[in-house]
Amino acid sequence: MALYYLDSSAVVKLYQPEAGSQEVERIVSEPGSVRVMSRLALVEVQRALCRRLRVQDISESELDDLRRGFYEDVLRRRIRVKPLQDHHYRAAVRLIRKYAPALRPPLPLPRTLDALHLVSALEVQQQEGLDYFVSSDANLCQIAQEEQLSVINPTL
Repeated sequence: MALYYLDSSAVVKLYQPEAGSQEVERIVSEPGSVRVMSRLALVEVQRALCRRLRVQDISESELDDLRRGFYEDVLRRRIRVKPLQDHHYRAAVRLIRKYAPALRPPLPLPRTLDALHLVSALEVQQQEGLDYFVSSDANLCQIAQEEQLSVINPTL
């Protein structure tokens, strides 16, 4: 039974067909696997879907259908939601500070919300034995690998 952490860039692929969507659907449909996302993804996925409405890729009724499907998946625990707590924010600050100096080879400085995803995944790793960190963000994948996580970038 594999345990996956999906960041928002991966989760949104379930509701917005794009490069990597088939791979994320395969992961989420894998028998016996468990998928986890941060509560942060609840907001980020909504923003990504609303952006599609704003640029007129979808109608308001399509947005409602996508949102309903997303929340149904959460309620059915197709993807388990991990809450964020104060210690996650402190850990994210430590992670950002860790990558502040110019390292060799150079690594990107984690973005704020990416740092929160990553510390959430690291906690899952520590507590439950995470098998894979799934993200379409190349910079975040690079940092996750540096943090000793096995990474799947579904767009590659």
